[in-house]
Amino acid sequence: MPRIVDWPARMREVAEFVGLGEAELAVIQSTSPVILEHGENLTAAVYDHFLKFDDSRRFFLGEDGDVDEPKLERRKHSLLRWLRGSLDFKLDMDYPIRVLATGIVHSHPPSHRAHLGSIPSRYMIATISFMQTALSDIFHQEIEDPAEANQASVAWSKLLMVQLDILLAGYMNDTPTEAENLAGQEAAS
Repeated sequence: MPRIVDWPARMREVAEFVGLGEAELAVIQSTSPVILEHGENLTAAVYDHFLKFDDSRRFFLGEDGDVDEPKLERRKHSLLRWLRGSLDFKLDMDYPIRVLATGIVHSHPPSHRAHLGSIPSRYMIATISFMQTALSDIFHQEIEDPAEANQASVAWSKLLMVQLDILLAGYMNDTPTEAENLAGQEAAS
């Protein structure tokens, strides 16, 4: 019989495991002005980074092979909404379901882009790493006290790891592309 996952309990468990508590959540909320000031540049940097690599760039191309700017702007807006929403992170009933839904959307391509396959989970992991590094850089530039900047960086890193666990839960089955399938078959031969 399939096991029903209690997503809020799972998120609380991971939060406890990484040491994300009320003190860290207060630090995260205290970074609101810095996040709001740098949010658009940060999300733009994430997508600029995606566009540097052919394998991730392909998810942002239109039928003509050029970057689909409206789609890219929607993705930036979505990432910025997630970043702003993270400022008020709460271990409630709804939050983990919204994060899980994001993971599922990334891992299950809609029919109009099924030929691209899933957005590989490695990009989800790499994006969180990119965000951790970028946030740390921002905090160390904007917060005068190095100890406070480090505290903010650590708190956000913990939060991002809690979110990553739920995001990756949506990746039970990546849907590889034909090119990845063929490469895997050739390597096995």
